Amino acid sequence: MSKRIERREFLAACAAVSATASLGGVAYGQQTGFVPATIQLDASPSGRRMLAEFMGLSFEASLIPGGAFFSGSNRALIDYVRGLGRRGIVQFGGANLDTTTYAPADLANLAQFLDATGWRAILGLSLGAAAFGVADQAAKAKQALGERLLAFELGSAPDLHFKDYGTFLAAFRARVSSINANAPGAAYAGPATATHTDWAARFAQDERPQLVLITQQYRHTGSEAALRNGIRDLPKSTAVSDLPYRIEQIVSSSNNMANALWALDFGLELAANGGDGGNFHDDADAQRGPLYQALLLLKESVDARFVTRILQTTNNNFTAYAIERDDQTRVLTLINRDANVGVTANVNAARPARNPRVRRLTALSLDTTQVNAVDWQNADPAALDVPPASAAVLTL
Repeated sequence: MSKRIERREFLAACAAVSATASLGGVAYGQQTGFVPATIQLDASPSGRRMLAEFMGLSFEASLIPGGAFFSGSNRALIDYVRGLGRRGIVQFGGANLDTTTYAPADLANLAQFLDATGWRAILGLSLGAAAFGVADQAAKAKQALGERLLAFELGSAPDLHFKDYGTFLAAFRARVSSINANAPGAAYAGPATATHTDWAARFAQDERPQLVLITQQYRHTGSEAALRNGIRDLPKSTAVSDLPYRIEQIVSSSNNMANALWALDFGLELAANGGDGGNFHDDADAQRGPLYQALLLLKESVDARFVTRILQTTNNNFTAYAIERDDQTRVLTLINRDANVGVTANVNAARPARNPRVRRLTALSLDTTQVNAVDWQNADPAALDVPPASAAVLTL
């Protein structure tokens, strides 16, 4: 069965690396040793809340027609999505969006899929097709998906297809006018740009009354410094219009351990800085590789508030994020993206630990696609080893 898309596994490799340490049944490779890290948590949560619908996946819209992937009968894909949480957002766009159309049966199948997962959808619509045809598609989708439809998104990476923002906005408005005549009350997300993060503020201001979400795509190559800085400026851009934002189609060419750890780090940084969600690009083949395993760790922090932490270590590739759930359980995510140097963490949670446990993701190297997911085990917060090329989630 052909997927009719160019396969794009998640994220480009960050570095060539040697064998490194692992835990939970995987033998240690040669390594230079462990360095200490101290982590001090504040007594009370004071940071932003990571929303209950933060988790997200993005898919090529061209996978919807035919119902082979998105239907109530695809139990493997349903279980795959549900494994990342009871709530979340799926986004449909991609390179073939402008030539993709949805038959009524496709939309009915998608509705069954969404009902089975409990997630909502951002549904991409063509910015290249005739306005009346797009409006007809939107009306049928709105009726079929009902409350599972969060928003329509017109076009994918429009900054790569339109000569300037004004040309894009004119095309957007022409189709929205037709859609609103056929599907009153439709809600929209955008602009879904690939690189022009500056379009977000203009779009939010120009189209505020009908927008529910600002979106921005992200391709991780290891050299996207300008895009990363633009993403960090999005909170200021969206605050003016009081709109939430998601980073979507987080994608590149590889799905190895280095990039799984990058995804975990990026997701937590995004949430801590006010992002409402991240949609990591997926091929809908329900393969539970490095990226998926990292997202399983990420989901442990949803629907909770960030706790300020002070981290001290000589390992510059080691990061830590702390949250507190409503039941006062604290969750500390430790990420070691160093190829050779491990960390022994001493955690001061500012309160007595309650049955501390740890869950790990380890690998023999950063460039491998083979990962070892270690289930929950008892842990000592005063001396917790985090080997090279690994991540750990500690509950306190």
